[in-house]
Amino acid sequence: MESIGPAVFWTVQALAVLLFLLGVGSFRALVQGCFTLRRRDRAGSPDYSDVLLKSALAPAVTTIAVPPDALPESRQFARRLLDLHFGRNEVVIVLDGPSEAEMLTWSSEFKLYRSARPVERKLPTAPVRGVYESRDPIRVVVVDKEPGGTADAWNAGVNVATSPVIGLLDPESEFAPTVLLRMIQPMLEAFEETVAVCGGESIPAAADLTSRWGALESLRAWMTRGAAFASRNLVLPIPGSAVLARRDSIITSGGFTGGALELIMRLHGYALASQKPYHIAFLPAPVSFGRAPRGMAELRRMVRRDQRELALAFRHRKSLAGPFGWRMLQDLYLDRSVRPKLETVAYVLTAAGLVMGWVDWKLAGFVLLSTAAMGMVQSLGAVVLRELAQPARSAPAQIASLFLAAIPENLGYRQ
Repeated sequence: MESIGPAVFWTVQALAVLLFLLGVGSFRALVQGCFTLRRRDRAGSPDYSDVLLKSALAPAVTTIAVPPDALPESRQFARRLLDLHFGRNEVVIVLDGPSEAEMLTWSSEFKLYRSARPVERKLPTAPVRGVYESRDPIRVVVVDKEPGGTADAWNAGVNVATSPVIGLLDPESEFAPTVLLRMIQPMLEAFEETVAVCGGESIPAAADLTSRWGALESLRAWMTRGAAFASRNLVLPIPGSAVLARRDSIITSGGFTGGALELIMRLHGYALASQKPYHIAFLPAPVSFGRAPRGMAELRRMVRRDQRELALAFRHRKSLAGPFGWRMLQDLYLDRSVRPKLETVAYVLTAAGLVMGWVDWKLAGFVLLSTAAMGMVQSLGAVVLRELAQPARSAPAQIASLFLAAIPENLGYRQ
């Protein structure tokens, strides 16, 4: 027992130091994101949406949707895609093994008829049973295919698409009708080098506490995966962001194996391995953002969805990005996976050490400083740095509400 006390003391001390350093690293990423946003804000980004709406220079875009069912929410999302403002926008809806009733619902929704449109086999997918178009004057194509999974359905959509650019919008996001017009502009500035564009903003805070916690989660991700990673040309999309990607780059890199995050990682990895100049642009504009969670159940689902995508990307990082996978995900892995586990161990050992007299109150205070207090610094810092980078973007009341929400967020919720 005499040897256990010093071992616990030094273990807790080492964990506290390590957690403090991880917190400093996360805050450093936020500062880096702030400077990136400031540089972009000073350089300016003119909006040519009105010109591009009528210009023949803008390439056609195929927006792909993979609805899981034929419920009203899925059909409403497809309608929202058809309402986007763009000169040449085609919507491809891929149904992955729909039942007869679901197929009948979609046929009634868009007045479908069987099309003779050919399907290229650029990417391997489950067999396509039929391709349908609408009798109404809308550019929508519905694909009926054998069950193969979501990624397989995305690849089928790429095969059917005829446009050089593929658009991906999150069904659980709010996006502006002009999202494609804004997103295509960074691509037009250097079309040969720009293989993709990730655009959007963090979730705006609402009145209740859970929505503010969701806004803080989204803000930290937006300032790191978006702004900070953009300075190293390693941009990754966050939940709720919109993505444009060149169809030829998607096909050359092997297509989808998951969602938008895995696709962007694959595009990064293929471009880095080819050693050719490339760019994945970041557009910090209010073109798309996630929906504010209402209640703990929605907040938990939002966080778990993001964690699940990150975990899959990390697990498949070698197949997605080869030797560059760890370079892209190391900061996220340390912050979202390693740090929570270390915090849990530190809390358990500190509590046991206090009871047994192995840990003094000074060390226990340092543990709290390295965990909860450091988390508050990150959350409060993200709010302040966002305002420094893009002044007058938020109302004073909204900033104050996020400040207050950052305190209870780090007293149990984030841990």
